[in-house]
Amino acid sequence: MKDKIELRNNFLDNLKNPLSKMEGTFNFDIAATFGITAEEVYKELEFWEKQTFIDTATEDEYVDKHALMFGVKRRSGTKARGILKITGKANSIIEENTIFLNRDGIKYKSLRKEYLSTTGVAEIEIECLSEGKIGNAAIGEITTFEIQNSNIYSVINEKEIINGYDKEPNSVLVARAKEKATRPAHSGNIYDYEQWAKQVDGVGKVLVKPLWNGNGTVKVLIANYNNDIADSSLIQKVRERIQRDDGRPVGADVTVDSFTTKNINVSIQVILKTGFSISDVKEKIESLLKAVIKTGSATFEKANKSILSINRLEKAILEIDGINDNFVKVNNSNSNLEIAEDEILIVGTVVINE
Repeated sequence: MKDKIELRNNFLDNLKNPLSKMEGTFNFDIAATFGITAEEVYKELEFWEKQTFIDTATEDEYVDKHALMFGVKRRSGTKARGILKITGKANSIIEENTIFLNRDGIKYKSLRKEYLSTTGVAEIEIECLSEGKIGNAAIGEITTFEIQNSNIYSVINEKEIINGYDKEPNSVLVARAKEKATRPAHSGNIYDYEQWAKQVDGVGKVLVKPLWNGNGTVKVLIANYNNDIADSSLIQKVRERIQRDDGRPVGADVTVDSFTTKNINVSIQVILKTGFSISDVKEKIESLLKAVIKTGSATFEKANKSILSINRLEKAILEIDGINDNFVKVNNSNSNLEIAEDEILIVGTVVINE
């Protein structure tokens, strides 16, 4: 894009009057003013040119409009939910919309009024106030009230708080729109089932297996939006979507289930740069490993099979500051790992040695 200086100079070059064009003159001031104004026009034109096409649109509003032209709607974010165990004075009341906090200060509210039992215990359903995975919490992370209650002695989540999913990002929405355009769904074919499943908030990867148990049978495997195992509530939502009147053909026997897990344990020998210790890189390596494995950026396809690449894992780790070299083993092997089509990888233990 032309900037204001280039536009100003082009303006001056095309002036035909004999007056001076030096800085401070009338001609120069007029040209400079034109340059500033024209630059804003070019920026506006560049912005609207990008919004014109689904591949280049940057604003959610226009990506949504392009996707709707293909009949694809952005999936909303969802709020994490779960159960809290509360102990305190017998028969005390926990009011609806009572606020609880996790260790990071994320807020959750109770979804109904609850009374502690005669033994001073109650279980209450909570929901995060914010949409997205920020509300997902590991066991034991929610431990306090926002406003302390003298009748309550302790609060804890004995199970994970789950099913918080971020709003569908533009890249995924665009990919689904293109998928619908290039993979025509009709008459209950594989693409139909894929699209029905992906219309449900919280669904990520989908695999459709036709005739998996004889004529008229279809199996739909799903992962959640974070590429983890789908829980029973998400499976039920997908099942209900497929069974709607505008879903499966009459008579189709459809089974919806989650992908199965393939647990992997990773050991890494690192050669560190001078001045670095294991503690400096340990957390970064663990986070990176889980991210590249979850997103699939460390895998490749060969003969219709997915392969986890040791080389790609090592290359990713090498980008971490403080690492000179590294050697990775997965499940005690330095060979690439084959992943079955119905499996998703879950990282178990990560051991890092120097």
